[in-house]
Amino acid sequence: MSDLPISEDEAAHSVSAPWRVSDGALVAEFATTDMARGGEFVARIIAAAEELNHHPDIDIRYATVRLGLLTHSVGALTELDVELARSISAIAAELGIG
Repeated sequence: MSDLPISEDEAAHSVSAPWRVSDGALVAEFATTDMARGGEFVARIIAAAEELNHHPDIDIRYATVRLGLLTHSVGALTELDVELARSISAIAAELGIG
């Protein structure tokens, strides 16, 4: 997986909803049933992030989890962001989170 910059268009076309590009980052919002479920989701995201050694910005507000992905060391989107976004979407699907 490369940490070379990719275009915002390339990133946007490499992921599916709820991911979108905003202010140069991949962002998404996931609605869970309650804060405990949101915490479980975040714990799984953290495990996936540790595997990739690539860490998202995470904001949890009761049952809503907001995520931002940007390769801070590069100052741009990279394939690492796309890969983590796909992993997070897979976790959400496994947990039945939309």
